[in-house]
Amino acid sequence: MEKNETFTGICQGYSFEGAGVVRADGMVVFVPGLLDGEEAEIGITAVRKNMAYGRIVNVLKKSAHRVEPACSVYRLCGGCQLLHMDYPEQARFKEEKVEACFRTNAGMALKPDPILHGQLRQGYRNKVQVPVQVTGSGKVLMGFYQNHTNKIIEFDRCLVQTDLSNAVVASCRTWLEELHCADSFRYVLIKHAHRSHQLMVVLVVRRYPFNNAKELVRRITETYPAVKSLIAFVSDKEDNVILDRGGKEILLAGQPYIEETLLDHTFRISARSFYQVNPDATGILYQTALAFAGIQKTDTVIDLYCGTGTIGILAAGQAKKVYGIEIVADAVKDARINAGINHVSNIDFITADALQGALRLEKSKIKTDVVIVDPPRKGCGEQVLDAIERISPKRLVYVSCDPATLARDCAYLAQEGWQVQKCQPVDMFPGTVHVETVCLLERKIG
Repeated sequence: MEKNETFTGICQGYSFEGAGVVRADGMVVFVPGLLDGEEAEIGITAVRKNMAYGRIVNVLKKSAHRVEPACSVYRLCGGCQLLHMDYPEQARFKEEKVEACFRTNAGMALKPDPILHGQLRQGYRNKVQVPVQVTGSGKVLMGFYQNHTNKIIEFDRCLVQTDLSNAVVASCRTWLEELHCADSFRYVLIKHAHRSHQLMVVLVVRRYPFNNAKELVRRITETYPAVKSLIAFVSDKEDNVILDRGGKEILLAGQPYIEETLLDHTFRISARSFYQVNPDATGILYQTALAFAGIQKTDTVIDLYCGTGTIGILAAGQAKKVYGIEIVADAVKDARINAGINHVSNIDFITADALQGALRLEKSKIKTDVVIVDPPRKGCGEQVLDAIERISPKRLVYVSCDPATLARDCAYLAQEGWQVQKCQPVDMFPGTVHVETVCLLERKIG
């Protein structure tokens, strides 16, 4: 098999990244956009030692699950990967992805429950971060990076963003060009609270003040009265960290936060604090996590990676005491305010990374009944899991945005006598290969 060679093959499932899997000449060929069961003429684009990559030349036999993507830049952008699948096929792919991750990364024959999802398939994201570039001719480009490149793919309407977020992006593209200030910009970050209808716009810039800064502020606030927080975030770093710890926030208009409601609670969101991106499905996710936790009125709960305190504050209504641990100081500040807003007094927050926070609680000898973890994509890692093991809760609820690292961590815990009792995928990211998963782990009996 060689590059540019073509052959006819039948798709036999999907990779973790949603590409169709075709077997030919003793090799596995990954073909983006090909659906399970489809027969297609395939062109080879790259060949490795034991695998190859291909592209669809012509679909000879189409799947009943194939749909025409509504996004005009779908194949160029790469931000969404599954818009060529109907929703039932997307759901099946995600359920099987979770199952395959546990089989491959943990050696576990685990069958997850049917995936849960919210009502929205489009317009569900409450956060968008759009990079800014200026061409040699002075044209301002705003869009998303094409996969594995620094090339920006512009869009008129991103289907997973809200109409209001799309409108702000379009306006900023025009204004940055008209006001000749785009060379100062790295990103425009927008947070849109779906239920309170409040908007935060963060201008991520290399310097402030930038050219015509006051005029840009005027245009944004007068055109979009929903903007309750307008911030300049100043940083001269050029890496992939958008809001780095060394950057400086300057409030340009409104207040330094917005507020959102979730499960009859109100939460404050600042520029750097984490909040789940799909509010339509977040309630389902957190209700599942709390149901798995089985919290009693006499229980003490530890909420690792607590962010702005959402899960911990919700858990506090059922528990005797909750401790939240979070490394981002601004998020902890918001979490304490959120506890006050919601009249929750039985929760304390610790500013520390997950390991140091867990070690502090371990040394305190506090009897812990439930630990809830919601780590970043890289997972918890062995040191944090060891600390949890020494804390020795009755139940561990693991909320994960990456089933691969979730399975890896569950396999590590299994060596210490823990067992996955329940596994529930939740579709927080329709149209993409990403899936949120909640697992309940308990110690083996006997």
